[in-house]
Amino acid sequence: MKKLSFILLFCIMWLIGTRCQAQVTFLSGSTEADTIVVGQPFDYKLLLNIPSDYFVEWLQLGDTLSGSIDVINASEVKTTPASNGNNVLMEQHLTLTSFDTGYVYVPELSITYSKSLQDSIRHTLYTDEAELYVTTVAVDTTQAFRPIKGVMRQGLTAKEVFPWVAVVIVLAGIAYLIYRHSKNKNAKEPAVVEKKKPVIPAIVTARAKLAEMKDNELWASAKTKDYYTDLTDIAREYLEGQFEIDAVEMTTDEIMQEVNGLNLNAATKEKLHETLITADFVKFAKANPTAEQNKQSFVDINSFVEDSYVFFKEEEEKKKEEQQ
Repeated sequence: MKKLSFILLFCIMWLIGTRCQAQVTFLSGSTEADTIVVGQPFDYKLLLNIPSDYFVEWLQLGDTLSGSIDVINASEVKTTPASNGNNVLMEQHLTLTSFDTGYVYVPELSITYSKSLQDSIRHTLYTDEAELYVTTVAVDTTQAFRPIKGVMRQGLTAKEVFPWVAVVIVLAGIAYLIYRHSKNKNAKEPAVVEKKKPVIPAIVTARAKLAEMKDNELWASAKTKDYYTDLTDIAREYLEGQFEIDAVEMTTDEIMQEVNGLNLNAATKEKLHETLITADFVKFAKANPTAEQNKQSFVDINSFVEDSYVFFKEEEEKKKEEQQ
């Protein structure tokens, strides 16, 4: 009986251990170099071990990691199955360098993840800071210094200068004749007044583009990234034309900060926010929403455009009433 109890206890502990092992999540950053010559490239490897069904928001890199570390190149993120079969290994190689000397540090890098795309709880993993020593180029002090040579001057003769002077005079004469001819021609011809093209209202443009997307049912297309790029571009251009918000050049957080200042109702703002967030996941984290989610994003943007335009018209009427 005791032997049977021991075997059952061992099996339960093994199953628990296997379950825990499947959920292990860690991030590491490593480099084989500890000393480089100033400006010398070196490899830095990012390795993430994470359950295969988790959603990962990989970090976005610029030209530098810090004031001392420059980014030369970043490879594509490579995903391979882990040895336990439940996790995957996500690996990226960065080519870095430094133009400072002495001890420099590769800073902590972070990656955010959640259990699913819809899960609002985000977790962040950090790498350890890596120390690196940067040396200068060695100078051979055993060699003697060479003397500095002075500037060598050579005079020009009149025979050498005359052809260039003649060319300049001829070109100046041609330029003067062209100027006189152009001036006389402009004096005879009446000035043509260019008619300004009428400006198409932002709401008209947005409605036309959304109608085209609806007719083509682009939310069912396999080109999800292109679909969300076109959909959010319509919203950004509409905000710029209707409310003078420079949304085309803004991030999602910057856009929502400006939209919050319009005093729109919370439901209208949330429709825009949800679609922009989903688009960011698709474009930068390679998320793959369903066709229903894609269609809902279209409906949300269409509702945002119409609801915000109603708000705009109401504000314009209030201003007219106040001026009277």
